[in-house]
Amino acid sequence: MPKNSTLVYGAVGKSNVLFFEPEALTIIDDPDHPLYDERIHLPLKESMVLNIMALGVREPILVWKDPEIGKTIVVDGRGRVRHALEANRRLTARGEPPLQVPGVAQRGTPESMADLMISMNEARHADTPMARARKMASFQGRGYSDDRLAIIFACSVQTVRQTLSLLDCTQTVQDAVETGQIGITRAKSLAKLEPAAQREKVVELIKAGEGVKPHERARRQREVLGETRGRIRSRKEIETKLATAEGEFAAALQWVLGDTPPEPVHTPKPETEGTVIGDAP
Repeated sequence: MPKNSTLVYGAVGKSNVLFFEPEALTIIDDPDHPLYDERIHLPLKESMVLNIMALGVREPILVWKDPEIGKTIVVDGRGRVRHALEANRRLTARGEPPLQVPGVAQRGTPESMADLMISMNEARHADTPMARARKMASFQGRGYSDDRLAIIFACSVQTVRQTLSLLDCTQTVQDAVETGQIGITRAKSLAKLEPAAQREKVVELIKAGEGVKPHERARRQREVLGETRGRIRSRKEIETKLATAEGEFAAALQWVLGDTPPEPVHTPKPETEGTVIGDAP
């Protein structure tokens, strides 16, 4: 009698993995659809095609059956499906049997599938800054709050707002962010300027960051924008300050150094002259 695989591997449960012909799966290419991802237009990688031809698709994709159109839509794993299609084209041309793609079916609404799609993509390989901004804006237009976007994109609300601010920048600024010449924080500052001023300042920022390490680049670019930042004190400087500090200031310095501040001393208030302890007020 065959052994129970759950017992053999010490698993606590199992799910059904289905197998699909990649040609039977639907990859959304409509930008207005919740399950659209612009990375479907990226060129195929030859190394991945050859890998799939040799070993097949080893990691299951996630699929969802759209009840309105009756098609099985790829939620996660578009790249694997696209590369499997090319692998099968070559295998068929050589007279070899085509490959199938393993998949796990999901249930839910288009919106919940979109949440899952984004979360899976961000965990595996994040979008470029501009692609991320466009995707956030698309979902914001469908009623997503900044808090919800932060959850599904696995970032802070502040990052959501900074990323969305890229869409208020000129193309020159967006290109600089996309190529890594300036960061999103700098772009957010530029978004507040008039278009002409944005184009002028971004040239200065790029020039200031050329040929230096990231930390120095950030410092120089802050100077270009007139942003100040307090100097970080050394431990020796803090200890020197602590030697003459008193009260709450001393406790704060101890906290900065990682020491436990002393318990506050509570001095009883002196009795008002003429009042006898124990007398009624």
